[in-house]
Amino acid sequence: MIHELRTYTIHAGRLGEYLEKAGTIGRPIRGDRYGRLLGYWGTELGPLNQAVHLWEFADVAARTQARAGLAKDERWQKEYVPQSQALLVAQENMLLNPADWYPLRPASGMGVYELRSYRLHPGKVPEWLGHFREGMPAREKYSAPVGVWSTEVGPLNTVVHLWGYRDANHRAEVRKAAYADPAWAATLKKLQPLMLAMESKLLIPAAFSPLR
Repeated sequence: MIHELRTYTIHAGRLGEYLEKAGTIGRPIRGDRYGRLLGYWGTELGPLNQAVHLWEFADVAARTQARAGLAKDERWQKEYVPQSQALLVAQENMLLNPADWYPLRPASGMGVYELRSYRLHPGKVPEWLGHFREGMPAREKYSAPVGVWSTEVGPLNTVVHLWGYRDANHRAEVRKAAYADPAWAATLKKLQPLMLAMESKLLIPAAFSPLR
């Protein structure tokens, strides 16, 4: 199993318009015939005017085949692409390998999601994931991630994790409680020296997002 995380930067002030077109035009045309949609969001905090979407494929070959099929889909190319492209400033993607010890855990009733990306020192991904796994019982007392990944294609030596919360206040309460836990604090001391850079985005699920 492999996941693709796509991030589209939209012209300022037009994210709502983009998400509306993605939901009413793009989603009905594409469905899950060219990869399974897991989540679709707009950024609320962090880099603004971004649409973030997460797709699942059996493997890299299946993704290649799906993308080729989508490129040949007449309705997609004629009805959706021209309208969506007119709103785009930039596009980027990452292919992500799920941590073999942490399968995707879909959440429900979540009003916001936090997407965290950590750039690590070269070669330190296995060590970081090992420490994270050991500390997970302490962190799960407060909340559990939806998914944990490392990059296969994209910025290398990067780990990505996605968390669901009821709202921004719930996130703040959970993180405050977790930081006060001695067991999780000990895990953070092991993780932090392995990191070069961190990025966090607070995401609001689109009306058509499976994860919401």
